[in-house]
Amino acid sequence: MSSSCDFSPGDLVWAKMEGYPWWPCLVYNHPFDGTFIREKGKSARVHVQFFDDSPTRGWVSRRLLKPYTGSKSKEAQKGGHFYSSKPEILRAMQRADEALNKDKIKRLELAVCDEPSEPEEEEETEAGATYASDKSEEENEIESEEEVRPKVQGSRRSSRQIKKRRVISDSESDIGGSDVEFKPDAKEEGSSDEISSGVGDSDSEGLDSPVKVAPKRKRMITGNGSLKRKSSRKEMPSATKRATGISSETKNTLSAFSAPQNSESQAHVSGGCDDSSRPTIWYHETLEWLKEEKRRDKHRRRPDHPDFDASTLYVPEDFLNSCTPGMRKWWQIKSQNFDLVIFYKVGKFYELYHMDALTGVSELGLVFMKGNWAHSGFPEIAFGRYSDSLVQKGYKVARVEQTETPEMMEARCRKMAHISKYDRVVRREICRVITKGTQTYSVLEGDPSENYSKYLLSLKEKEDDSSGHARVYGVCFVDTSLGKFFIGQFSDDRHCSRFRTLVAHYPPVQVLFEKGNLSVETKMILKGSLSSSLQEGLIPGSQFWDAAKTLRTLLEEGYFTDKLNEDSGVMLPQVLKGMTSESDSVGLTPGEKSELALSALGGCVFYLKKCLIDQELLSMANFEEYIPLDSDTVRATGPGAVFAKASQRMVLDAVTLNNLEIFLNGTNGSTEGTLLDKIDTCYTPFGKRLLKQWLCAPLCNPYVISDRLDAIEDLMVVPDKISEVVDLLKKLPDLERLLSKIHNVGSPLKSQNHPDSRAIMYEETTYSKKKIIDFLSALEGFKVLCKIIGVMEEVIDDFKSKILKQVLTLQAKNPEGRFPDLTLELNRWDTAFDHEKARKTGLITPKAGFDSDYDQALADIRENEQSLLEYLEKQRSRIGCRTIVYWGIGRNRYQLEIPENFITRNLPEEYELKSTKKGCKRYWTKTIEKKLANLINAEERRDVSLKDCMRRLFYNFDKNYKDWQAAVECIAVLDVLLCLANYSRGGDGPMCRPEILLPEEDTPPFLDLKGSRHPCITKTFFGDDFIPNDILIGCEEEEENGKAYCVLVTGPNMGGKSTLMRQAGLLVVMAQMGCYVPAEVCRLTPIDRVFTRLGASDRIMSGESTFFVELSETASILKHATAHSLVLVDELGRGTATFDGTAIANAVVKELAENIKCRTLFSTHYHSLVEDYSQNVAVRLGHMACMVENECEDPSQETITFLYKFIKGACPKSYGFNAARLANLPEEVIQKGHRKAREFEKMTQSLRLFREVCLASERSTVDAEAVRKLLTLIEEL
Repeated sequence: MSSSCDFSPGDLVWAKMEGYPWWPCLVYNHPFDGTFIREKGKSARVHVQFFDDSPTRGWVSRRLLKPYTGSKSKEAQKGGHFYSSKPEILRAMQRADEALNKDKIKRLELAVCDEPSEPEEEEETEAGATYASDKSEEENEIESEEEVRPKVQGSRRSSRQIKKRRVISDSESDIGGSDVEFKPDAKEEGSSDEISSGVGDSDSEGLDSPVKVAPKRKRMITGNGSLKRKSSRKEMPSATKRATGISSETKNTLSAFSAPQNSESQAHVSGGCDDSSRPTIWYHETLEWLKEEKRRDKHRRRPDHPDFDASTLYVPEDFLNSCTPGMRKWWQIKSQNFDLVIFYKVGKFYELYHMDALTGVSELGLVFMKGNWAHSGFPEIAFGRYSDSLVQKGYKVARVEQTETPEMMEARCRKMAHISKYDRVVRREICRVITKGTQTYSVLEGDPSENYSKYLLSLKEKEDDSSGHARVYGVCFVDTSLGKFFIGQFSDDRHCSRFRTLVAHYPPVQVLFEKGNLSVETKMILKGSLSSSLQEGLIPGSQFWDAAKTLRTLLEEGYFTDKLNEDSGVMLPQVLKGMTSESDSVGLTPGEKSELALSALGGCVFYLKKCLIDQELLSMANFEEYIPLDSDTVRATGPGAVFAKASQRMVLDAVTLNNLEIFLNGTNGSTEGTLLDKIDTCYTPFGKRLLKQWLCAPLCNPYVISDRLDAIEDLMVVPDKISEVVDLLKKLPDLERLLSKIHNVGSPLKSQNHPDSRAIMYEETTYSKKKIIDFLSALEGFKVLCKIIGVMEEVIDDFKSKILKQVLTLQAKNPEGRFPDLTLELNRWDTAFDHEKARKTGLITPKAGFDSDYDQALADIRENEQSLLEYLEKQRSRIGCRTIVYWGIGRNRYQLEIPENFITRNLPEEYELKSTKKGCKRYWTKTIEKKLANLINAEERRDVSLKDCMRRLFYNFDKNYKDWQAAVECIAVLDVLLCLANYSRGGDGPMCRPEILLPEEDTPPFLDLKGSRHPCITKTFFGDDFIPNDILIGCEEEEENGKAYCVLVTGPNMGGKSTLMRQAGLLVVMAQMGCYVPAEVCRLTPIDRVFTRLGASDRIMSGESTFFVELSETASILKHATAHSLVLVDELGRGTATFDGTAIANAVVKELAENIKCRTLFSTHYHSLVEDYSQNVAVRLGHMACMVENECEDPSQETITFLYKFIKGACPKSYGFNAARLANLPEEVIQKGHRKAREFEKMTQSLRLFREVCLASERSTVDAEAVRKLLTLIEEL
């Protein structure tokens, strides 16, 4: 069995479980059955021990194991696949590194984990444990509405019942049962607690606070194969013993493994009940109105209705009235959000009910609770990993929180004239809706799994009346993790070329569109290119707003009030202001050419409001206008004045990005083997995002390109400094996303009326600590940025590059510098509060001078306390008693306590008796009451300031957002330039600096590549060096008969024609991006656009055949290509009949070579096409060389050696039968095919001879050349 696995005992591997980080492990035999692998094929699982302080073991899917090559490997470094900053994993990597230096026998001595684990029989790999967990009383009461639940038995391996302490929060019983307040029996006050809702709470708080304890209720985890850790707490022998809290170290260790395992490894689980006791049909499946054929939306429309709203559900009123208060609220929320998975907060747990519970069990590995209801759940602290797991699978998640305490609920009820049982329920509200396109990675949501941006795209389309097929698009797309919006409007052709380019450059994970307003072509794109994206149609008007409503909403909501200067007039960001009508000073009228763009923004804003993140994102006022890259492209053959514009970019459309495999390969859709994979050695997440933008849109201005190349040369000559900078860059967090997080926490808009500001969070301290850690991480990151500037400051004067000087020079020192001086601001934040104390406690106490409100409150407290002390001295003197003191607490403080023997004297009339005790009496005066009221007011202001202190500090930090962001952008540029320098310095073979020349009258477009190599293929499949080639187009010295811009490429099948063309395309992209290229010489005039027509594939989802796809791409080339374009066409016409294909290819070559006159590589197997253009001065012939041995009538005797060298002239044959033999076609089939080919060739030659004879007969005289041609044809026959 072990032969099916390429791992063996003693191997070191990375193991991955869904929702968990990759973890270093040791493969070894199971301590009981002696094997290390189970099952075969895709189901194979390998037994491993996880390196940890307390080693654990388990079975991991073979597909989720990767070889461990050390902590210094590229994949384990920042930006790598296995990178993690968690100290637990860093320690594990350290142990794995030590094991890596040992042989396998020595490594196996490290396998010390041989203790049986309770759920091991299930053979799974989820690291789990059951910890003490808090649960609300209302959740316990749910049993009364379900059937009686018998006790859950222990696992088959152990009859010992696991018992944990149960912590109950004060809450009402509203999900099930009666409204009567629960009062535990005295004898059960110390009852042992139970296991939580479906999973363990790995991060629950210590249990040393007073709590109410519910009667025993057994909940059991039987999730398959949890990899058990030894609990840090013993089972309590007595109910009277106090529960011990989990140490912080244990919490951190356990939290690294506390996530759902891979769906592949999840067997069918049935949490608190086994298959025999679980109902065969769930309660919600019996509801008639919920069945698919009877379901209606909230307007009672059936699914076959054109306006059916799948996101809502009609729930009969009589059914709601029969529900308990809590479940009624759940159904009300679900009926309005039927397309969401509801995470419904009950106490310290998120519960999933009915159909949502089925999703939780099947997708997350949760477990069902006993009863007729489908019901599962998990602790609050686990929300991030479970929600992210569902979102990545395409689900939409709603987080419902309790937004009042039981005391607040009681106070609300006391104010009501008539109270129903539905009023006596704590209020719950949706606080967040999370989808793939709206993740902001807050402290609840967790950290992002990748560095690149994910976009939410909103689009609106309108047919252009001035043209039959053209259309106009309005688009708005946003990266919610950064809070950056792009908005634009543009016209497009019938092929939607610009729209296809947009979605290729900014790939959306979610698309919003106006229902009933998309053309067939756009629908085809959504169904084809964007089939993996979530797509949602919004109702025109009410959901997808028009431009006027959008502007009105933006102004009324006051999103930008805080970011913009109120004196600037219209309270809109500059980009949006430019889209309003010039005649409207209020900003409520859209501009004539911006209506669709603003409407698209309206659809986006509506959806962000629905997801409850509109305030935090829009208030950043971070808008950029989207202008298609080809807007400046001119169709002209004259001088390229357009290239003199620094903003001009090369256009790479979706087809070209795919065909050249710049971002994703065509094999499995990953980045492996792509240009991005080859050159991306950026050390920061924001650097990686910028590199992708540079790859999408290379430069066209030769001077700007040259400046980038100067920057690369500047960096390569200071290796010592670069080494220091790289070490610093590796320490940087994702500052760009941290800035967005800090803004979100500090947003005053969100703090005022967002449901989250009212939510009762039981892990608030944990979240506060995470916020503070993020904030301190950002501060440390910006300090590192300043250190980088300091390191480079010594050598910056020697640099030639303007861009490098700009990003590394402080604005304060040089007006051309772009890097802001952050020193004073960082020093200010260093002294703002005690960082370590805040990190440990989760509370920020500002130091004096930083928060004016807090400082004023403290000053008022001191002033009032001093005033009260002075008043006491006056009263002592007035009465003549030095023993008078203040007495009291809270609002009864500062009572004058006077001994009784002094009271016999005449006391002042204003003395008011408040309390007495033996031997003395206590008095208040009006003065004391007034001073105490002032003191209490100051204390309340201090407490309010302290409570809101974190938000206000973050808000103050965010006020300098532009400076912080400018610093990040500067270092991002440096990171990308270092990346390009790293590639330029470390290429395999000769690397050259490209020379880009402006096209002039005496410098027409040309491409000169000598000794060039494919940048992504340094070695051939046989281990040989890649063979370099010369690619010359439009180079005068190479042309015998004038200048030819079109090269016809022929050659044998598998001879390297397609690779050569991809090579040319990739090298010009790299050259204009400002990178050295793998070649001996690279000279060219700027290329405005690269077109490709490579490969053969259909678009089955779009209903387009292979030949249709070929012609569509060719039509786009002929329409948009200019004299400055590069066109790569591979075997056009193969998708149809030979004669049709030849004719089309012939016509396309003629158009490209004689009319457009753009640089073209056109490969073909139509040898008649080669003959037709052999004498055409606008076309040059070239072929991929090969060597043929034993060429004869029998193709099986031929031996063909591919030379992979591009040389002049045409290839006489395509040698297709050689490819057939390499592909192992049956020999008899090849022989028959060869005979048939000879027949076709003779027939073709006969026709050519007949044509030549006819032409000769029409001439008055026949010259010698014509005679020789006829004789040659006769000989060939």
